[in-house]
Amino acid sequence: MRRVIGLVVVGVIVVAIAWGLANLSGHVSASIGAFRVETSASVAVLALIVAFILGVIVLRILVWLFTLPWSGSAWRRRMQVRNGERAITQVLVALAAGEDRVARREARRVRDLLGDSPQTLLLAAEAGRMGNREDEAEAAYRALTKRPDGKFLGFRGLLRQAIERRDWTSASAFAREAEAALPGTAWLRQQRAELAVHNDAWAEAAELCDQPRQRAVYLVAAAEGESDSSKALSHAKLAWRIDPGFTPAVLAYARRLRRAGKERRALGALAEAWRKAPNPALAEMALAKAPNPLARYEAAKRLVVPNPTHPESRLLVARTAIEAGKLTEAHQAIDAARTEGMNQRRLWLLIAELAEIEKGGTEEGQAAQRDALRHAAIADPDPAWHCANCRAVSLAWTPRCPSCGSAGTLTWRADSPVLTLPGVVAGDAAAVPSV
Repeated sequence: MRRVIGLVVVGVIVVAIAWGLANLSGHVSASIGAFRVETSASVAVLALIVAFILGVIVLRILVWLFTLPWSGSAWRRRMQVRNGERAITQVLVALAAGEDRVARREARRVRDLLGDSPQTLLLAAEAGRMGNREDEAEAAYRALTKRPDGKFLGFRGLLRQAIERRDWTSASAFAREAEAALPGTAWLRQQRAELAVHNDAWAEAAELCDQPRQRAVYLVAAAEGESDSSKALSHAKLAWRIDPGFTPAVLAYARRLRRAGKERRALGALAEAWRKAPNPALAEMALAKAPNPLARYEAAKRLVVPNPTHPESRLLVARTAIEAGKLTEAHQAIDAARTEGMNQRRLWLLIAELAEIEKGGTEEGQAAQRDALRHAAIADPDPAWHCANCRAVSLAWTPRCPSCGSAGTLTWRADSPVLTLPGVVAGDAAAVPSV
């Protein structure tokens, strides 16, 4: 309806203009040289309108002819962009479908149509990786690193390639370049920490790590590998502050305090750790300077005061009492441990040792020993360092699992062993490399 009304209005206006021109009075005359033209005013106005329209048409034609070369170029460029966008879609579909040949072919076509932009270079690199053409992928990634808007993508791709071929040195260098291109990336920070672990750069890994327990592990490893005693003490102290109950950190810190002549502070750290999480290695270090078995027994009683009912406390008192010849006290500690439900091998071995000392080779003594050893054979396993990754068991703590090489995965607990790895007894603090 609106359209009809509009046409009617336009028609009325046109008729009004035509009527006005037809009734326009007067004459117009013009002379050019020998030519003279004379006509009515209405015809003259109509001629001017027609001349104006023809002038506009001619001008448009001239402009079109003048801009024709640029118009053709722009049209071709639009067609290239359109075809390039279609080729990009083909590359993405081929990558999703696992068609590496199609992906590589279309990626080359995209670069021919659209040139080397971050998007086209990244598609070419991913297509090359899918087709196991790491050389093509590396070339595309390196081209990306030369562009300010694609530098991070390029170094990230090179980093991924270096990790896959286990070239940790190159991977660390690429990670630093990627960090410089895009600072503050959480993923990259974690990646750099893992690479530092692979390169045994424990101090750097500790700076980059955000998880407290893992950071403590890295700091202990850094302390053990540091030749500068002051730096080693600093690493060990920081690990101890992060987790005062983490046995390797406590031992690393206490050992360096002892070397620095700060025996009281070392014993204080060991006692605090015993209160939080008793461990045989803590006791061995705490009792290491006792001059004789009786002094070891007295030192053991002082150590267990903050946590006297823990199974480790019972066993420590029993073992040192046997060494000091205080058999009654040893019986009391052993009986208390059994009453509290302890049924580990080492408890029954202590019982067998105590029976041998008290009754020697008598028939009663041999029977008691056999009974204790029979119980030991079926008793609960003794605690050890268990890998959370591969479940292997080690008697000594190390920053890496000796079986699978994972860092920071060893935890102290009493589980059924899957694989026991060679190592020193956990109580031998001097032989444990990183505690």
